[in-house]
Amino acid sequence: MIITAEEYREMGFTAEDDSLLESCLQRAEYTLMGLTEGRIKSALAAGGMAADYVRQAAGFQTNKLVKEQQLGGGSHSERVAIGDYSYSVSDSDACDAVYDMSMQAIRLLKAAGCLFGGREVL
Repeated sequence: MIITAEEYREMGFTAEDDSLLESCLQRAEYTLMGLTEGRIKSALAAGGMAADYVRQAAGFQTNKLVKEQQLGGGSHSERVAIGDYSYSVSDSDACDAVYDMSMQAIRLLKAAGCLFGGREVL
């Protein structure tokens, strides 16, 4: 894991439910690894400020996930019908993954050198 529950709390974030926190820490890691195409591994291995930025990004992303879960799941879906044709629209669609990111986490990953400047446009 990028950070532990203790490190998360040392950063000043809170979570009441330990099992929810562990789940969100793991999901934040998956999200950051996917967004950076695995570049955070080399940043963590190199140490220094880049590794600190990656850990902070993990903290902010985890905090976003924890708050979404505490507020009721964070995803919204809507069913749209036009005559006989109907479809569902969901906030958690794969194409909206970047919007589910904490903007602070994205800034920190960019500062750590894990994102290309053009990736923010996605």
